[in-house]
Amino acid sequence: MPGFHPAGRDTDLYRAVQDIQASYWMQMRQVLAQTGNWPQWTTRTQVLGVVAAETNVVELWLEEEPESRDARVMYARVATERVLRAHRRRSAHDSGQARDLEKLADGARQACLRAGEGNSGDPVLYICRLALAEADTAERCPEHRVAPPRPEHLLPPGPWGLLGEAHRRDPFNREAWHRMSQALQARPGPAGRRAVAMDFARWTVSFAPADSPLLMLPVYARVQEHRERRDRGEAVLNLLWTREDITQAVAKAYTGWFKRCDPAGSSQLDLNYLAYALLRGGFPHWAAEVFEAIDDFVTRDPWQYHAPHPNQWREAFEEARDACLRSHPPRAGGYT
Repeated sequence: MPGFHPAGRDTDLYRAVQDIQASYWMQMRQVLAQTGNWPQWTTRTQVLGVVAAETNVVELWLEEEPESRDARVMYARVATERVLRAHRRRSAHDSGQARDLEKLADGARQACLRAGEGNSGDPVLYICRLALAEADTAERCPEHRVAPPRPEHLLPPGPWGLLGEAHRRDPFNREAWHRMSQALQARPGPAGRRAVAMDFARWTVSFAPADSPLLMLPVYARVQEHRERRDRGEAVLNLLWTREDITQAVAKAYTGWFKRCDPAGSSQLDLNYLAYALLRGGFPHWAAEVFEAIDDFVTRDPWQYHAPHPNQWREAFEEARDACLRSHPPRAGGYT
C-alpha cells in the first residue's frame, strides 16, 4: 500500500529523520553538511525541523556545538515550527494562550537573527520569519505589515520585505512563496481568504520562470477553495475545475513544470496535487503520467479531500490512480 514519509525519495534525508526519531543528531549534521544548493537546503531543513520539533535533539546538538552554523539554523527551524503548531492549536478566545504564543514567536524570531550572524546569505532564516507571519494575526510585528510592491496594490499588506530578502538569496524559492501565500491568507482583505490566495497565485505565475514549481500555486488555491466549499455542503463542485482560468493554470503547471522536472528531486506534495487537479480538470491522460511519476510516494493532501473520510486518503489515492491507469495505460517506452 502506498505510504508517506516526509523525506520522500531523499534516502540521505530519510536516514537523518530516522536518527532524529532515535534521539540522535549526527546524521542530521552529516546530511546538512553534504547539501549542495539552496533549494535542497531549504527542503531538508524544513523536513528535519518538522521532525525535530517533537524532540530536544537540536537543543542537544547546539549544546555540543554552540558555534555550529547548521545547528543554529536548525534551532531556528524548530522554534518556528513550534510557533506554528501552537498557533494552530490555540483557542481564539484564550488570552493566556495568546501571550504564550507571542513569547514563543519572539523567541523564534531571535533564533533566526542569531542564526543569521555570519550567515547572511541563507534564505531559510528569512523563510522562517515569513512563516512566523502566519501566526501574527494581530500584526504585532512591523515586518509583517508591509505594503505590497507596486503596482500590485490590490494585494494586501504582509511580510513583503521578508519575501524579497528570501527571493534575493534564492530566486523563486518554492517554500518562500508558499509561506507568503499562507501569511497573506491569515489576514485576508475584504475580498476574502480564497480571493487572496488566487490573486497572489496568479500574480506569481505571471512572472515566475516557465519551469518553476510555483506554477502550481493556482492549483493549491483551487484545492483549498474546493475543500472549503465542500465543507459547507455546496453542490456542483466539479464546475470549479472546468472553468477556463483553472484548466489553463493546470495545463501550464503540467507542460511548464512537470514535463521539465525530475520527479525524484521534486516536491512529492506538488506531484500529488497536480495528479488530483488533472483528474478534476478533465486531463486523465496527463494525470496517468503524473501517477506513474508519483509511484508510491503519496501524500495525505489532497487525497483526504477526495475521500469519504479523511482517514481513507490512501484508499482514495489508490482508487483514483488505479482507475486512471486502467483507462489510460502507459504506452511502450512511456508517455510522450
